Amino acid sequence: MSLLGRIVVIFIAFIVATMAAGIVLAIGIISPDWVGADSDPFERVSFFIFAFFATSFVGAAATLPALVLIVFAEAARMRSLLYYGVAGAVVGLAAYFGSDVSARLENTTDVVPVGHALQLAAAAGIIGGLVYWLIAGRSAGAWRAS
Repeated sequence: MSLLGRIVVIFIAFIVATMAAGIVLAIGIISPDWVGADSDPFERVSFFIFAFFATSFVGAAATLPALVLIVFAEAARMRSLLYYGVAGAVVGLAAYFGSDVSARLENTTDVVPVGHALQLAAAAGIIGGLVYWLIAGRSAGAWRAS
């Protein structure tokens, strides 16, 4: 596989992993209030709105730390599932601590804050890392001549 082809695969894998992490965030944010979701169409629509917001937020906050870990994995030919799970958790936590959304939203909305945000950020990162591994991580460094 050429370097250009590998870059395309990495880009697509990052987009899909970002979407998966955003869906995990949306599920984690909405799940405490999911009791009436079957009877209320507004609840279902709000889930997709949260999923879209979470996906765009994850992509914006996680790009730089993910890029650093992806470049390291490609250079070192890291293909371990464990590496991508831990790297995803690191990216999720780096995005959480680097953005501090709760401080910006304080006193601006009546939405109840998420009480388990740290665990949610780590879980979204782990899922994102594992999805990335499924698409691109299993063949990291394959573009280099053996």
